Amino acid sequence: MDIKKVFRGISQKLQTDFEISSEINHQGNKGTYRESALRDFLLSGRLPKRFGIGTGEIIGPTRNVSKQSDLVIYDQLDGMSLVYDDDVQIYPIESVFGVIEVKSKLSKVELIKSLENIKSVKSLCPNESVTKTTNSLMSMTYPRPKPFGVVFAYALSNNSLESLLENLREWERENSKEYWPNLVVVLGEGILYHHGEGMRNSSLFSNEEMQKAIRPSFLAYRKDTLFHFYSTLIDLCSGTSLGPVNLKRYFDPAEQIGGYVVKNHDRITRQGDNSLYRLSLGFIDMVVKHCKAEGKIKHRELFVKQMGAIPQGIDDDYLDYGVYHYDPDGLPGMHEVENPIDFSGGGAVATQKMLQPSHWIEVDGETYYFPWCYVEDDSIEEIAGSSRKDL
Repeated sequence: MDIKKVFRGISQKLQTDFEISSEINHQGNKGTYRESALRDFLLSGRLPKRFGIGTGEIIGPTRNVSKQSDLVIYDQLDGMSLVYDDDVQIYPIESVFGVIEVKSKLSKVELIKSLENIKSVKSLCPNESVTKTTNSLMSMTYPRPKPFGVVFAYALSNNSLESLLENLREWERENSKEYWPNLVVVLGEGILYHHGEGMRNSSLFSNEEMQKAIRPSFLAYRKDTLFHFYSTLIDLCSGTSLGPVNLKRYFDPAEQIGGYVVKNHDRITRQGDNSLYRLSLGFIDMVVKHCKAEGKIKHRELFVKQMGAIPQGIDDDYLDYGVYHYDPDGLPGMHEVENPIDFSGGGAVATQKMLQPSHWIEVDGETYYFPWCYVEDDSIEEIAGSSRKDL
């Protein structure tokens, strides 16, 4: 059997399906038709059962959401979709192998739009390590892989692979390698891919390989383009080892604020006010920079500073855990203040600035404590559309 001839026949059928779709007037139906044709091709026994194909949005553990992806290849054995129906599909980033942006005709505008969609997906992936148990005695720890991103088009748009290559180079000059597409395909024309130095780096497709990339190139495979797309797609899927999905962190997710990933910063209320507030980027940045310069202290030191003693019943591992403490003014602890709390007004009010009451936030996985008295009006900002009932 000549596999090239088989794939050339399938390629011709896909192109015929595209030509039929071009006669469909309604743009939404037209898009669905072309995506369905590629999906049907991949699902007709050409992808292992582990790899499901859907469409929709992808969410990350920092409340970020990708743009709409035409085709999402996800782990349907160990992963899941959080919402799945005909109209709305939402996937956690840990379940996603990659995405395919499907275009009728690939103009510069459509290419850039596809590249930005792929970037929105890749940027969701947290910079963390995952551990997989290989057997009862061994486990592997490795960086969590980013999803791959592929652009697939049925035809050119009065342009050429050469002009698309220049468009891609222009976009990549402004974007980090971690967001570059793994492959750009134009059915019946060829592919855009990346290469590095030397013969061993002549064809780079995986995210890990593309860190060695120097520039993109193209190969005009013509009738054999579909086969090269399919074989590369299989390699990208099978070469990606996803880690476990941690759904608990989606219940109370961290938030990307500036360059920080922050937790426990957004449940602030004010007396007589129904709105919710969060710490501002300016305040968080001030705390982090000061604390990084000062260094960490242990929990046991923090308790002594705040209260003069270590609470009973706390284990040594917790007491020896290193944390940051923001206190640029060297405030006194409660034990150092005579009558630290005033109860005369029916509530508990601190009589002066001191280390208690305090609060903690998590920034990029590190714990930062600070006294509440450092939080001024400009240290917080209202969370639009929120209220106390959201707590």
